[in-house]
Amino acid sequence: MQKISVAIVGWGNIGRACKRAISECSDMVLAGVVRRASSIAHGDDPDLENTIVVSDITKLKNVDVALLCIPSREVPQRIKEYHALGICTVDSFDEHQRIAGLRRELDVTAKVKKVVSIMSAGWDPGTDSLVRALMKVVSLTGHTTTTFGGEKGGRSMGHTVQVKSFKGVKDAVALTLANGRGKQKRRVYIELEKDANLEEIRKAILADPYFKMDPTEILPVKSIQPYNTLHHSATIERTGMEVNQVYTVEGINPEFTANIMVASARACMSAYNKEEYGVYTFIERPIIEYLPGNTIEEKLEGY
Repeated sequence: MQKISVAIVGWGNIGRACKRAISECSDMVLAGVVRRASSIAHGDDPDLENTIVVSDITKLKNVDVALLCIPSREVPQRIKEYHALGICTVDSFDEHQRIAGLRRELDVTAKVKKVVSIMSAGWDPGTDSLVRALMKVVSLTGHTTTTFGGEKGGRSMGHTVQVKSFKGVKDAVALTLANGRGKQKRRVYIELEKDANLEEIRKAILADPYFKMDPTEILPVKSIQPYNTLHHSATIERTGMEVNQVYTVEGINPEFTANIMVASARACMSAYNKEEYGVYTFIERPIIEYLPGNTIEEKLEGY
């Protein structure tokens, strides 16, 4: 069976984790990594040794699926660009309230260009979304809550990237903490550039859609290193119809996000080979498509 040729777009924590995950998949091959031209010019990265690195995906050959390991707010435009090139994509877009509308908008051009995109294929949204759906099957009526971060808090990749984008922020980490069952709050540690205006940065963070829905604490620090965790966690609970369900996930955020994105490349190509073109959220494709194996029997091993 021909291996799936995968390109990694973006070389942050998730991009690096995707490269590691691809190396563990016998049915995939890394076509190359797409980075900003300025980053390529900056110098060599030992993790990219023997890897093709380009500033434009058109310089790579035979890309089946592009993994968009870039900030969520850059994802919609990049999908449009890649659809125009006839390239399938997978992303972990995490702005929950925008997913349905964005899927509907991008689905039109995907069908015209005969490509497939699987969007919001991370852990939340993504696999946690699937868990919540399965819980509704087990308890047809009831109440579901999702609690993130626990008492220590966990790194939110999207929130951290957004804070880093504000002028005057030298470095930052945004943590999500539990704030009661089913509720959450944010704690942001920021290193400031010299002469940065803390109050302006604070106002920008609190007004940003990523933050304005949750209580947010902003703490300037000399160094974020004591707080710079990559760990995150979530607990999903559903009670109803005499059934109690609990699901917990915890670990290194970029690693399990990357694992899900890489597995989604399989589902993306499965849909493409069936000519089922369009944009899908993670839970819209059959879960068996995400599993390795050339036959149904292989995919069902351990079922």
